[in-house]
Amino acid sequence: MIQKQKYKKVAYRIFISLFIATIVLYVLIFSARYSGADYSISDGEYFITWSLLSILAMLGINHFFKK
Repeated sequence: MIQKQKYKKVAYRIFISLFIATIVLYVLIFSARYSGADYSISDGEYFITWSLLSILAMLGINHFFKK
């Protein structure tokens, strides 16, 4: 029973980090467009950036809940 709760907590943190990474990525892209920059980013670059942001968000979430 304890293992199930542990897996739920880990899955919850992963989904939250993916959500935060998605929001941050779109905010960065739209703020750059608003500033006048024109970026042509391929799907692979989006995926790499999104993956790195989700890892960063996961580390931040884990650090926050560790205290």
